[in-house]
Amino acid sequence: MTTTTFANNLYVEQHQVDSNPTTHIEQSTLEYLHTAFLLYEYKQTYTKKEYRALLEEYGWDKGSAESTRSLRIAENFQAFISCPEHLAVLPISVLLRLCSHNYKILIDELKDIPIGGLTCRLVLELIEKRRLFLKAMNQEKKDGNWRATPDGNRYYTFGKIMEDDHQTGVFTEKLIEELGLSPQRIVRKAIADLYEKHQVEIAKNEIGSFEELIPCEQPTNTINWIPTIKVSSSNKP
Repeated sequence: MTTTTFANNLYVEQHQVDSNPTTHIEQSTLEYLHTAFLLYEYKQTYTKKEYRALLEEYGWDKGSAESTRSLRIAENFQAFISCPEHLAVLPISVLLRLCSHNYKILIDELKDIPIGGLTCRLVLELIEKRRLFLKAMNQEKKDGNWRATPDGNRYYTFGKIMEDDHQTGVFTEKLIEELGLSPQRIVRKAIADLYEKHQVEIAKNEIGSFEELIPCEQPTNTINWIPTIKVSSSNKP
């Protein structure tokens, strides 16, 4: 490694420290991780009252926000409690970002990286990749399935069709090979047919509902009695 020497080394000379700032960041992270895992262990072991008394005994005057931040890191990075040095390459700000709702999924990926293979650049690339993915998802959610071409035309997209038997894909390929149809034409015809069938069913349902409103004449075996007038014989001419 090539060492570059600058004329102004006053701070290094005054404080007798390592001139490499990265070294101090990593040492700071490691010490903070020790703090986080210790506090987490105390929090899990003692009662709330005992925990507060212990912090007071140690002279903890860092505020509850700092304690909460430390516990958050320890809780999310429990998989590294036996090797905190594995995370020392990451600044505290990066660790906290990985604890957030949108990025904590990346912690599982860090578990698979062998000791010594983790770098801050790698993690920042994972975070950026995740950020772009979330941005695209949010945009897709905002726009729905409609998309626009540079010339202003709109087109509709379908999401990934995930099926255990891959039926849609298999049938689509057969229709392409046997009928020479394009995927777009197949989708258009299938949806048109389904929509037409749906409209017919709606019409039938409406007719059925209308018929239910018309009372039906019930057949009866009762014969209406018609009174007859009986002529008396005395009145005969």
